[in-house]
Amino acid sequence: MPSPLHPPNPEDPKQSVSDAPRESGADALLRPKPPVPPPVEPSPTPETVASEPEPEPEAPKRPVPIPPPSEPRQYRAIGVVRGRYMPSEEQVTQGALHTSDDTIVEAVLLGRVMSLVKNHIDLDQDHLWVVYPRTGQRDGNLHLQIVGVWEPENLNQEDQDPELPPVSSEEVHEGYFSVRGEVVFYSEEDSRVIVKIRQGPRKAGQPPKFFKIALKGTVSGRALRHFWSFEVERQGQDLVILTGNNMGVMPPKRQSRPKSPQNRRPGRRKSGPAAKGNRPTPRPKKVKDSQPPGSE
Repeated sequence: MPSPLHPPNPEDPKQSVSDAPRESGADALLRPKPPVPPPVEPSPTPETVASEPEPEPEAPKRPVPIPPPSEPRQYRAIGVVRGRYMPSEEQVTQGALHTSDDTIVEAVLLGRVMSLVKNHIDLDQDHLWVVYPRTGQRDGNLHLQIVGVWEPENLNQEDQDPELPPVSSEEVHEGYFSVRGEVVFYSEEDSRVIVKIRQGPRKAGQPPKFFKIALKGTVSGRALRHFWSFEVERQGQDLVILTGNNMGVMPPKRQSRPKSPQNRRPGRRKSGPAAKGNRPTPRPKKVKDSQPPGSE
């Protein structure tokens, strides 16, 4: 392109007037310049990348008789009841709990707590018992399985952490229960909820067992075939719902495969009429013509 300071030469065929730029020198100098691309910033090196702060570990909490669930859908039914255990005349392991609200509840002592009761527990006094609840299928009465005693102020003082002492028995919500499982029955009119709870097998290879707990109260939303976490309070012989959290629908059950007929043998496939399960029709026998006796 010819410079605006030097006009084109008309004698030069390569530089004709028609091909010369029409702008004057001042107009050419005032022509806007193309935009300059922004400078490319260098990619940050690993040293300059700001690392996200790691989440702070949860502060340790004081031991409680009913710890938080270890899994989002952990089955369980556990609670605490204050009262005096009264063994029966026949067996020490079977008896009843005379609770602080003057209710008599059937109870049994499980093996893990027997030595504690015999050596360290005064049965003439009230204690805070850790129990597994059961409800009768016919009468609906409450039945308790005693698995422990929560009195850290009197028991296991040598094993306690002085910085995080266990919650004392006076600080515990007496009559509180945690029930987590699948809701298999719900009646809003009767304020009745039945929760199915799965027990882990005691020995390896054994199938899990199930039992049901009847609760008093109502829930909102879909209840059946959903996993629920209930906070429950004992009121007399009833377990009354305080709060309920719907944890979601239960996974579908596996469908069992149909069993093959016993008379079918694996291997070569049969063909012909026998393969359809029909037997071949027998051919009729030919009967010879016979003459009656005495005739010729």
